[in-house]
Amino acid sequence: MSATGPAPVDRAATPRALFAGKRWFWLPWPPLVVLDLWSKQVSFAFLAEQMPARPEAARSYNVFSTSVLQFDLVAWRNPGTIWGLFQDGTLALMVLRCCAVVGMLWFVASTPRQNRLNLGILGLIFAGAIGNLYDNFTEVGRAVRDFLRFSGQWPVAWDFPAFNVADSCITVGACGLILLMLREDRASARARKQVSS
Repeated sequence: MSATGPAPVDRAATPRALFAGKRWFWLPWPPLVVLDLWSKQVSFAFLAEQMPARPEAARSYNVFSTSVLQFDLVAWRNPGTIWGLFQDGTLALMVLRCCAVVGMLWFVASTPRQNRLNLGILGLIFAGAIGNLYDNFTEVGRAVRDFLRFSGQWPVAWDFPAFNVADSCITVGACGLILLMLREDRASARARKQVSS
């Protein structure tokens, strides 16, 4: 309390003001997390029902196969990160993922509500992070469940690492962020060019 009365409240710093009007972030990610967890559960249960005698990691069900593309459901658990890297670093990865989630919320708070595309992309990445963190905290060996596997024979034989819906959200979101940054860099370069000319 100052001599002139109570200090003014900085409304921009309040949580309500920071997150109000940011539907493009808050609306997409809960259904995407539900879709991720539901699809993992259904796929793993389906494979267990179809092949109960096989070890989990050996279960595979061919959805379709052509001369170019093959799609299989698998039941693989990944304690590491993308492409099976850092298999022995699960706990460190969990800490990093939790920090990333907190950092993302701060980034959302500092993003103006008018930047809907930015908020939507952050919502995608947030959904993926939450979906995979759920597995880290609840699944056997703290491993993330991967069940989508694509491979093919054209133009050469290839086999894409198994992934899940959460991984797809993170990948699409990360690509979107890169494209946004490139667009902003181009816009800044054009603005500098106009100022200097």
